[in-house]
Amino acid sequence: MVTNLMKSALLFLLMGFLLPGSAGALTWVDMDNVIICPATTDEPTPPVFSSPDCKSTNAAEIDPQQTMIWVKANIRLDKTSGPNGEPLALYVSGKMSSEFYLNGKFVGRNGIPALDAASEVPGLMDVTFYPNQELFKNGDNEVIFKASSHKGFLELANPVHIIAVGVSGRFTDELLRHYWLSLLTLGLFILGTLYFGITGAIGLVRKKALTLCLICTFAAAQLFAEVSRGLFTYSYPTHDLRLMAIVLFSGGFGLTVAFHIFSTFMGKQIWPVIASITTFCVFGIALTQGYDGKAEMAMLIPLGISLLATGYWSYKRRRRTFGYFLTLLIFVAAILAFPSLFLDTLFFYLVAAFLLFLFVEQGFSYAQEVRERRIEEARANRLELALGQAEEREQASEITVKSAGKMERISTNQATSNNGEFGLK
Repeated sequence: MVTNLMKSALLFLLMGFLLPGSAGALTWVDMDNVIICPATTDEPTPPVFSSPDCKSTNAAEIDPQQTMIWVKANIRLDKTSGPNGEPLALYVSGKMSSEFYLNGKFVGRNGIPALDAASEVPGLMDVTFYPNQELFKNGDNEVIFKASSHKGFLELANPVHIIAVGVSGRFTDELLRHYWLSLLTLGLFILGTLYFGITGAIGLVRKKALTLCLICTFAAAQLFAEVSRGLFTYSYPTHDLRLMAIVLFSGGFGLTVAFHIFSTFMGKQIWPVIASITTFCVFGIALTQGYDGKAEMAMLIPLGISLLATGYWSYKRRRRTFGYFLTLLIFVAAILAFPSLFLDTLFFYLVAAFLLFLFVEQGFSYAQEVRERRIEEARANRLELALGQAEEREQASEITVKSAGKMERISTNQATSNNGEFGLK
């Protein structure tokens, strides 16, 4: 319980930094003074929040999944406009359909909340309401809303992310602004996908090139899934698909990196190892709470096992393993040291740096393989030439001679042995 409250508070604080303006210009609901009542009818009239069925609780307990509820909360404002006189807006982020009232007046509907899935129309995951500015007042502002969430297929620990008042603007614009620098790394991921994909299709070392192509593809897909919340407005059931995609791409990235490392240093007998790592990933994902945690676990398990393996190989002084060990150590340590930044902008910078190492290392590997291939080809050519010369020496050639008025064909070996008896005319 305490852990969930702490996570919810952290989530509200983080979303505060992502919303328009600065954290100081944003005010969210009073976390400790929320009243939740079950909805028994589809009537738009709010219930009496002093009913025995209602409970006073923390904002972390707002959960409309598979039900419909009424929620009452307060937002205390020091000003009824932004720092420079800008109009205010009500920001709502959550996995729900909802309709909101501010100080007793209806301000907007996001989808259509209902008692059952058949009657509900899914709302957007992130939405901005623009109330009449006269509704805002200094001091406590009463926010009442009805919410339901029947159309999702994942059960989230904290389905409601934030309810806040801030400077008017589009919610998704600010989310995208938070991620836009990380989009620079997307170009690197796409370039790597194209380069190694083409190299794998027409090149000499296809397996390694195609593996690196998959690594880049998973990194690009994971980044795109992350920033899609800022690129598009989507209904809350789509958010479940997005969370599942992030976990899938995170695990795909980790497993393909592990496959690349083990195939490089173990040769052909790696499938039992990869199968074991995949099994550990599945169990780790299943046992981890929260989808950010699941995505982190899906990547850390294969990378952690690869770190242990390269550390052991480095101890055994196996060639080229220490660079992998050091890079994996930095990458894994950064994720463990800054778990709140996992799947955030800094994370994708780390992924880009890790991929750059793989590109450089693979470039040296390609160059080494080309040199070895050329040496083998030169050795084969010399051997072929020597065999040809030996075969030519072993084959007896023939010459034509005139003897006693007629032409005869004799071998050079016979001519040499009878040199004293025949003469060339």
